Amino acid sequence: MLNEDSGILVSTGEASPAVAISTIPGLLLYCGGQYRKADAFKFKRNGQWINVSTDEFLLRVEELFFALRTLEIKPGDRVVILSENRLEWAIADYAALCAGATTVPIYPTLSMAQIEELLRNSEPALVFVSTPELLTRVLPAASRLKIRSVIAFEPGTYPAEVMRLDALYEIGRQSSYGFPGEFRRMGLAIGPDDVATIIYTSGTTGVPKGAMLTHRNLVSNVVATSERLLVESGDVSLSFLPLSHIFQRHVDYASMFAGATTAYPESTLSVAQDMLRVRPTFAAGVPRFFEKIHGHILSEVSLCSLVARTIFEKAVSIGKDQVRTGQASVAYRAADRVVFQKIRAGLGGRIRFFISGGAALEHDIAEFFWAIGLPIYEGYGLSETSPVITLNGPGMTRLGTVGRVVGDQEIRIAEDGEILVRGSNIMKGYYRMEQETAEALAGGWFHTGDIGELDPDGFLKITGRKKDLIVMSSGKNVAPQPIENRLKLIPYFDNVVVIGDRRNFISALIVPNYDALAAYARGHNIEFEDPHELIDKPEIYDLSMTEIERHTEDLSGFEKIRKIAFLEDEFSIDGGELTPTMKVRRTAIETKYETAIDQLYSA
Repeated sequence: MLNEDSGILVSTGEASPAVAISTIPGLLLYCGGQYRKADAFKFKRNGQWINVSTDEFLLRVEELFFALRTLEIKPGDRVVILSENRLEWAIADYAALCAGATTVPIYPTLSMAQIEELLRNSEPALVFVSTPELLTRVLPAASRLKIRSVIAFEPGTYPAEVMRLDALYEIGRQSSYGFPGEFRRMGLAIGPDDVATIIYTSGTTGVPKGAMLTHRNLVSNVVATSERLLVESGDVSLSFLPLSHIFQRHVDYASMFAGATTAYPESTLSVAQDMLRVRPTFAAGVPRFFEKIHGHILSEVSLCSLVARTIFEKAVSIGKDQVRTGQASVAYRAADRVVFQKIRAGLGGRIRFFISGGAALEHDIAEFFWAIGLPIYEGYGLSETSPVITLNGPGMTRLGTVGRVVGDQEIRIAEDGEILVRGSNIMKGYYRMEQETAEALAGGWFHTGDIGELDPDGFLKITGRKKDLIVMSSGKNVAPQPIENRLKLIPYFDNVVVIGDRRNFISALIVPNYDALAAYARGHNIEFEDPHELIDKPEIYDLSMTEIERHTEDLSGFEKIRKIAFLEDEFSIDGGELTPTMKVRRTAIETKYETAIDQLYSA
């Protein structure tokens, strides 16, 4: 429960008194002492996985804490972390928070101009940068903005104005000798209502806003989700979603809270291989991650013999029957032994569950994973809510929904369908944006901008994004995301964007899956030399429209796709079509492909 003075009371066992944890430093110091282990963290260096013990991690955090004090980092100062997921990210985050600073994570995928904009807005006293390449995007802005300190994670030779992290460890070690107990005293002195972090929303439109989250916001949400979804000290999490986004950071804090092990992949490109080696027991992902796994499995099966495909399809059907009825059967156990265990082995073989967030997960994808013995607990939240508002969990799951509220939160559905929420996890406000803060928190409720509905049992279903609603020329409203989620189940499509605002019918831009199209073409004697040629073939257009009709046959007539246009290149962050959290930037896409869209409506 929440104690307004001391924090959140956490039970440590039947015979032990509850312990108040109200800040991230308090969580680190208590849980770091409670769960001492040889492999608190794992990371890969030169092809070898290295374990980092709890004691070693805490020592590094303490050394960096004293080094930050030597650099005159004061409570309230902003400290930027510009890095991919790695051990040093966590060390920098905890050390800065223990010093009373506010950490400001920045996506390493952003351009130099975007990074400078966030640095200018946040005015950090210090910037942590992981790689020499990222340093080239920071130093010009750091000079212009007169940022006091720039710290490089990786060893190397740098300009005079850049300090190395290993040098800071030594400075901190030397500085700590005269102040025994100071690290713990300062960490525990941090106030629960102090701003812990500023999370800049990646934003599908407009200027990024910096959501100010307090220690109370973060810790209350970690405790609330841990009560819904139990993580244990023996668990291993693979941390591969960007730590710049609050979702993965929340999961990593929850792992620390439970004494679980956090493993960092070598890169975002090595996640599949690293899963095999680390063998995690749980991981967080966005729907695109699960769609990719699903698509890969179906693609592999399509290359098998007719007998093998038939066995697979029958096994999945048996698995879905069990999900729907909840009844175990001899047939399911056989399907699991013959088919599902092999699939799970490809993901390390130890996954207890996945967590999905960041966008809506299509029902068919969720059901498939549950059918093969890989439960996905879908949740919902935003940066401004620290982030989890609702979450499914063991014994409390309803596929097609994002679960029930966690912690002390309340949800209300406004007259226009917008989801409103209040609770101890709601942000303090947007950094230096008073008007936007007042609008977002009007009436004492946070206005999410999402449209949804609650069922009689309190399970929330997201039906769309308020600002993304398509208003057709007829006046009818169409929510694009549910349609897109259905169409992305089609194996020949890699991505889909539904178009139709102020138009007289709905159309779609399709990013094709060239491998799947090529396999189809070869199986149907459609000649081609380069798979890219296939999007100009009438047979492929007809195939696509047939699949679209099959996946949307229950929609109203005005919601159905009348025309499509294939896009030759995939969407990317660098291309401007995707946010760092892999959400589509609709305005950017409609601008970039304006000619293709106009052609859809010109005939």
